[in-house]
Amino acid sequence: MNYSSLRQSARVNLRDEVPLAYPLAIYVEPTNKCNFKCIFCPESFEDYSELSGGFSQLNLDQWHLIATEISSLTDGNGVKTLNFYMMGEPFINKQLLQFVSDAKERGLSDRVIITSNGSLVNSQIHQDLIDSGLDYLRISVYGATEADQKENTQTNISISKIRDNLHGLFKLRNDMGSKKPYIYIKMIDQLSPLKNNEFLESFVDLADEVAIEPRMDWNSPEGANLAGVSRDDLVSSAYHKNTKSACPFPFYTLVIHADLQVSVCCVDWSKSLVIGNLKSNSLAEIWGGEKLRAIQLAHLNGLRNSIDACKNCLYLYTAPDNLDSLGGKEFEARSATQRLEG
Repeated sequence: MNYSSLRQSARVNLRDEVPLAYPLAIYVEPTNKCNFKCIFCPESFEDYSELSGGFSQLNLDQWHLIATEISSLTDGNGVKTLNFYMMGEPFINKQLLQFVSDAKERGLSDRVIITSNGSLVNSQIHQDLIDSGLDYLRISVYGATEADQKENTQTNISISKIRDNLHGLFKLRNDMGSKKPYIYIKMIDQLSPLKNNEFLESFVDLADEVAIEPRMDWNSPEGANLAGVSRDDLVSSAYHKNTKSACPFPFYTLVIHADLQVSVCCVDWSKSLVIGNLKSNSLAEIWGGEKLRAIQLAHLNGLRNSIDACKNCLYLYTAPDNLDSLGGKEFEARSATQRLEG
């Protein structure tokens, strides 16, 4: 299935199914360190390391702990999607493809996805990447021209280098007769049809799919505007059309950060919504814990603004799910019934 269709495919009706026995999607962050400092990303903040609790990187022992916890939580069924990314550039972690291979062998998810800036997807790892069984490789390009790339990423890593990396991977995969990984290359809307078309034409022969994706705001702190457009413009865009009061993400996703802390949202870059730590808690304890329930109930009871990390966030509007008609009392009753039946 192509990536765009995957994102539009049939979904669980969260309104009728929550609380879920386990999350549908889990993000595992191989590292929160990046070789880019994109102006669209919190990594560009001078005090990013301090705000995010320092730089971390998963090792194999930590990954095996995570894998065991996911398998235990899901009774061996796995989740729908396992995403090897959050903050950072995943391929900085040299053991990343070992994580992917192990996840596929254990059946931890229906699909495994990596999102990367493509700069480290060089010829030395092409074969291992294909052999890992990775389902989807999402490549984020940050400019249509070399000048835009330099300005937006604040690095000297060229688009030509990324093109060469992807050309080699795409050719090898096709020469092998393999369909995996499905390669999806995208660029954030440059607000210029000319630049957007230039990007599409430049990468169309290097992937299964190329696309322009809308701008978003990473729950920017006061005084920052990572989207580069006004809040009103974001809210009025088609990408943010699903307005609502309750955010659905805490009801079906978890993020396991590179330091083994667990939070509830894939834009929680500063770890403001940490609900546990795999160094001291099992994933089952975290998913069924009071910290998560308190966040969920706050959203269902119209108290999202009481949570600093959530009150100004617009990312919830990008999700098609809507839980606004599910009150906190009904949710608590379902949770109590679920506990009794368990």
